[in-house]
Amino acid sequence: MDSIKVAIFSVAHVHTHTYVNCLLANNKAEIIGIYDDNFDRVKPYTEKFGIKYYSNCNELLEQKPHFALVCSENALHQQLTLAAAAKKVDVLCEKPLGITKASMAEMLKACSINGVKLMTTFPNRYVHSFLNAKRAVEEGRIGKLIGIKATNKGSMPGGWFVKPELSGGGSVIDHTVHVADLVNWLLGCVPDSVYAVCANRLYDGISVDDVSFVNFKYPNGVFVSLDSSWSRSAAFPYGRDLTMNIIGTEGSIFIDYFAEKNQVFSNEKSKAEWSYYGEDKDMMMINDVIMSYEAGYDFMISGQDGYNSAIVALAAYCSIREGREVLISEI
Repeated sequence: MDSIKVAIFSVAHVHTHTYVNCLLANNKAEIIGIYDDNFDRVKPYTEKFGIKYYSNCNELLEQKPHFALVCSENALHQQLTLAAAAKKVDVLCEKPLGITKASMAEMLKACSINGVKLMTTFPNRYVHSFLNAKRAVEEGRIGKLIGIKATNKGSMPGGWFVKPELSGGGSVIDHTVHVADLVNWLLGCVPDSVYAVCANRLYDGISVDDVSFVNFKYPNGVFVSLDSSWSRSAAFPYGRDLTMNIIGTEGSIFIDYFAEKNQVFSNEKSKAEWSYYGEDKDMMMINDVIMSYEAGYDFMISGQDGYNSAIVALAAYCSIREGREVLISEI
């Protein structure tokens, strides 16, 4: 097969630079262009990598990419996915899939009608520590699952992430979806109910939540507690974390994705820093998407998976507004 052609729709998301590097490192992938309504933020990519810029997404779609990588502001995911689906181009869309139930439903419908594949970017599914834990749970090695205590904390990203009309919210929608997807996949179902609390306590001048705790309960009684706060300050040695303590009746499993790190004490930085040297989950995800075209298999993660995780975050915001436990069926 010839190279897999990739169209990048916006470079707004902080993960875009990583994805571009992953694609450039894959000799089967070819970035045929970048669309963005703001050339200034695309300029570093055109100058450093020589990637062609398009001011109109439909002009880029006319170049017949295999898939469009949507890295726009969250509120624009629907618009860009629908544009790609109309041209029968597959979509790899940043999380959250959307910021409303209606927008995500329309994305799923358009992709289904046009026979295109829609995948949500959940690279944590490729983490081997989680895959090993999933296998152990399925084999019954820790007995019956009781609950999961998880953290997915990070630094406050700023920019459009703190503008609710573009992001859909703050730390809740930014970080809840990752853990919700992992647990949904682990259990093979979605939660029944969600209870959440949040606040703006850490950063002045923003109008979204930066501290958040989300609890959700599954039909089999498994209870999940998640700290999804933007609590990694500038002084912290590393900007994010991902941990899961999976508790069963006969044992437990603890996952710390960023445990593989060196601690560096730098006079230049005047603080301790963690240098992560573990596996590159973004690279594994991008390589798998490219390989799926070569080998003829479906994307590992579906648009429906993205919907099922985002709906947990939307239920969390409903719970926060109403101050009560909210059923997923109410959303």
